[in-house]
Amino acid sequence: MDYNAALQSHVGLWSLLIVLFLVTFFMLRGPAGKGAKILHMIVRLFYILVLLSGLYLVASTYGWAGKALLKGFVGILVFVGMEMVLVRTKKRTGVVGAWIFLIIVLAIVFYLGYVVLG
Repeated sequence: MDYNAALQSHVGLWSLLIVLFLVTFFMLRGPAGKGAKILHMIVRLFYILVLLSGLYLVASTYGWAGKALLKGFVGILVFVGMEMVLVRTKKRTGVVGAWIFLIIVLAIVFYLGYVVLG
């Protein structure tokens, strides 16, 4: 797979992940039913797919360079933030701190991906 195809796959997967995350979040805020639980599991599947496509990019394109590894680590923190938001929303506990964490690491990962790695 060439770089452009790998990059488009990665971007498409994380774009779908963000949409699925938001839909799941709003479903969990309402009367959480089976649909929200199923969507949450699909979001977790997309964590794995995004991680695998990112690892492929790091290995094939960047040769395990430090900046790419840093972006990958921060990307994993984005997954942690998303999961914190969804779990705290489901449990109906304080979610503001999790949202702040998620927004900060999301901004950092976009900066690393689009500005630093270009």
